[in-house]
Amino acid sequence: TGTEGEEKIIADAGLMADAPDNIFGVFSNAEFPFPEVTLADGKTVKLDKAAFALYRAVPNRGDREKVFAAYFGKLNQFRRTFGTQLYAEIKKDMFYMASRNYESCLASALDNNNIPVQVYHSLVDGVNANLATFYRYLNLRKRMLGVDTLHYYDLYAPVVKDVDLAYSYEDAEKNILTSLSPLGPDYVATAKKGFAERWVDVYPNTGKRAGAYSNGSVYDVHPFMLLNYNGKYDDMSTLTHEFGHTMHSYLANKNQPYPTSQYSIFVAEVASTFNEALLIDHMLKSTNDDGMRLSMLGSYLDNMKGTVFRQTQFAEFELRIHEMAEKGQSLTGDELDKLYLDITRRYYGHDKGVCVVDDNVKAEWANVPHFYYNFYVFQYATSFTASAALSEKVLSGDKAANDRYLALLKSGGSDYPINLLKKAGVDMTTSQPLELTMTKMNRIMDEMEKILDKKK
Repeated sequence: TGTEGEEKIIADAGLMADAPDNIFGVFSNAEFPFPEVTLADGKTVKLDKAAFALYRAVPNRGDREKVFAAYFGKLNQFRRTFGTQLYAEIKKDMFYMASRNYESCLASALDNNNIPVQVYHSLVDGVNANLATFYRYLNLRKRMLGVDTLHYYDLYAPVVKDVDLAYSYEDAEKNILTSLSPLGPDYVATAKKGFAERWVDVYPNTGKRAGAYSNGSVYDVHPFMLLNYNGKYDDMSTLTHEFGHTMHSYLANKNQPYPTSQYSIFVAEVASTFNEALLIDHMLKSTNDDGMRLSMLGSYLDNMKGTVFRQTQFAEFELRIHEMAEKGQSLTGDELDKLYLDITRRYYGHDKGVCVVDDNVKAEWANVPHFYYNFYVFQYATSFTASAALSEKVLSGDKAANDRYLALLKSGGSDYPINLLKKAGVDMTTSQPLELTMTKMNRIMDEMEKILDKKK
């Protein structure tokens, strides 16, 4: 704490602090000139953010290449603007670091939840040490796509053909409630109540916000969920994910006084991804159909790729750009392009012939709003590894592990997140959670390869 005058200056600086993020938000969402592409069928589409997410996954490979080139190419035209915005955000972080006498921006960001900086560094180092597992995933994707050379624009393409995993909302409810049974009758009864009392706004509608959310911030009322359910397996998985957040909020609010009911982001994604692990375990036990198993396993594997490897790649980029700025290096769009491309090519094995990361990918950093959230993204990866470790124990029938996990959900924000997870049975200051996650990922790939070998 500084003097009264110093504290006033720090507080008043908050009036300017939101500017980089706000400018980025307005420019990238409202004023950015999104490109247009003409696809193989003659259709011309405007690639706004939603359209890019849709068309990067089309089956036609030539279309995917066009979509990536157009979207990233347009981002790169504005790299100086995006670079100036992001550099301003980092300078804001440096101001708060210096005003509070922290050693680094990372230490400043993590101190609020008492997370040791070593947890962040260990995640980045651990994922880099396990890139061979990621390369195995990429080679498996290449095999399933049937391409000679895997490119970055192939990463979202559908790999399992002729399998339609369709589930009505009523089917999803049954599957989810059954999958949650390892957590005991009380947990299941509350989830059942959530379905029966319509805590969920289920279907897409005109003017409705896109995506899926759970809001449990109203202490005396049950949580509410927003969904846009379209009847696919991923929609069912999203539903149980949001129910994970909802049950976490419900149990924390029931068992904690208001001041300690809100849990930190560091543990928030544990409960949601835990439920996803239970769902896929149940669904795999319910079918022997190789096509369905391959599709579900592939979906979960893509989730692991996106949550553990991709988010850690983002976390490493975020760490490096802060370190560069702290050393007095100015950050331009060109510098950010170069660093992002170097890191991405290392993660995807570009120089090892695993996956070609084309030059235009260098501008992808400009499309990531999370870089304005002050060391936020690493928590997606740590939460996933924590939930993988905890769910493995619960699914093995370990009653004590089950009790500890439920105690974690009831704890809300009554202790620092590292301590809460340690009590639940997972030590995030060690490499064990990541190692267990990598073991699980390899086990999934073993089964997928066995199925593919049968189909030869």
